[in-house]
Amino acid sequence: MINDIYTRIWKLSPAVKQQKSYAELTDLTKELISLYDTQGRLCGDPFNATRERVLSLPVDKLRPLLKDSVCLLTGGQGCVGTALLEELLKFDVREIVIMDIKPAPESSISEKVRFVTCDARDYESVLSIFKKFQPNIVFHAAAQRNPGLAEYQIYNTITTNVLGTLNIVRACEASGSVTQCVFSSTGKSSRYLTEEIYAGTKKMCEFILDAYAKRSNVRYCMVRFTHILDNSLMNQHLLSECEHNDYISVHCPGKFVTAQNVREAAYLMLNTLVYSELKQCKFLLVRNLEWPVESLEMALYYIKRSKRDIPVIFMGNPVGYKEKFFRGQMDWSNPQELNLLINVYEQRYRTYNEDNDIIISHIAPINSKLVHIALEKISAATNDDEAQNALFGGLEAIVRDSLTRVDKQDTVNILNWGLQQKFLEAENAKISDYGAIIRMMFESLEDSEHYRQVESLLYQKA
Repeated sequence: MINDIYTRIWKLSPAVKQQKSYAELTDLTKELISLYDTQGRLCGDPFNATRERVLSLPVDKLRPLLKDSVCLLTGGQGCVGTALLEELLKFDVREIVIMDIKPAPESSISEKVRFVTCDARDYESVLSIFKKFQPNIVFHAAAQRNPGLAEYQIYNTITTNVLGTLNIVRACEASGSVTQCVFSSTGKSSRYLTEEIYAGTKKMCEFILDAYAKRSNVRYCMVRFTHILDNSLMNQHLLSECEHNDYISVHCPGKFVTAQNVREAAYLMLNTLVYSELKQCKFLLVRNLEWPVESLEMALYYIKRSKRDIPVIFMGNPVGYKEKFFRGQMDWSNPQELNLLINVYEQRYRTYNEDNDIIISHIAPINSKLVHIALEKISAATNDDEAQNALFGGLEAIVRDSLTRVDKQDTVNILNWGLQQKFLEAENAKISDYGAIIRMMFESLEDSEHYRQVESLLYQKA
């Protein structure tokens, strides 16, 4: 019955502004709310558990690490940066430098806080700030974070995210004062390969930190965030449309998201100071992310709560959100520990913090020379096409080489978990939907005994 309602909403959505279609969509939405209610899915805010979740923080171990230190936060006026600043002020730090592209606020937060305006893409300005303030610990959160916008502002996004991160790392190396550098990444970086701009830039940034960590005396570490409820673009969109529009638009039914709260994000970044290591760039993520929530469920909850008679419509996935979920992304050998933010290769290195609520791992082995070649090409780009070709060409070269360095049995498992016919049918997918990575994985197994274990997958019905 629900699928029939979905089908009718898809059909009517393009005509939502026509009175007859609008009325029918409103009735269909009421039916959906009733059905979801029957399933117990709209009794309360689906993200309540996420909002209330608290991550552990090893305060006693952090105090000596932060005592009398100078901390520099890039993007420090953003949501995560503001939360991190609040937490840092609870420790006995000497100074906190907020480096942001935004002008400094008029009111003073604390005598320990300094604001400087700077675009991370301007290396000379970045370096002068590092030399002036001599930071000991750097938290790099500055980025263009909107996946949809990234597909239209390609050059700006790639240069901001990739070259901006490169400049921060270069300044850390040149400063002589920095001992630790923390980068805020995304769960989208766990994709084996991507054709989306935002995810691609973050994945390249992870490669940058990994490459530098291997030869540096600076401890580099990363955190992988998922949707942060306090500044979630999806949540902001749904709330705004529910309050101000005549309908709510969602991408499609069956689109699920994991989430965390901003306090967890700040705590995660602070935890890196305890769990980082020399010569190995680790990443940290929240272990218990709760069951993913459907964006349609959130839309229906907001409509129910508002008591407005407005419909929900389906718009389809826009650019920046089109890549299909690949079942081989996750390690199904231990289903109770499934986590969307870490892939199968990375699971091999998985450990936990003392309180067992944070996953600690690192990315699959890469060739640092290929990272630097990619960065040279990105730096030389002057427009959208050149920047995009340099980014994706670089990612493909690095990942292709990495596939020769991983355990081939992991690759076999990935292909078997992701490409069995029953799973493709359930996802309404075909092998080509998952892009070049599938071909690259098969090629990495050729001329080995492992190839025979997956060869039949190539000849099943698409």
